[in-house]
Amino acid sequence: MSSLLLWYRGRSEREQRLLLLMLAVAIPLLLWLLVYRPVTGALDAAWDRHRDAVERHGRVLAAVEAMKGARQPVAAPITGEIAALAGESAGRSGLTLSAAAAQGPDRASVSIGAGEPRAMLAWLRGLEAQGIAVEDLRMTPAPDGSVALTAVLARRGR
Repeated sequence: MSSLLLWYRGRSEREQRLLLLMLAVAIPLLLWLLVYRPVTGALDAAWDRHRDAVERHGRVLAAVEAMKGARQPVAAPITGEIAALAGESAGRSGLTLSAAAAQGPDRASVSIGAGEPRAMLAWLRGLEAQGIAVEDLRMTPAPDGSVALTAVLARRGR
């Protein structure tokens, strides 16, 4: 620090004023470039991600409410294991089950790794129309707008 002070005092009075003026301009500029801009950019990006997440959450809630209101009467009793029926039905709907585990003849646990939320909800509505109730449902959103689904399905009335 003393060598820097000696160097500064070795300058002429005009050079000293110019160096102080340079510091008066450089310090705020560096603070703006190195602190303010990155922080405001990160905050703006966080607000955008938050807004997108809230909108996705609202769409999922609206779809769930629509699914609750669209209950249809059971057509004909179904036969066979729930896991196999769910797999076939998912295939017809364009979805791929990543896991299907039977929990007895009248219950099954299924999961889908990633898919479009509307297609998954339409598939679940179709299962309910066939007499398969959704006992537990978990949909986890992904950053790309898709969702992962885990559900426990059971034959209605048993």
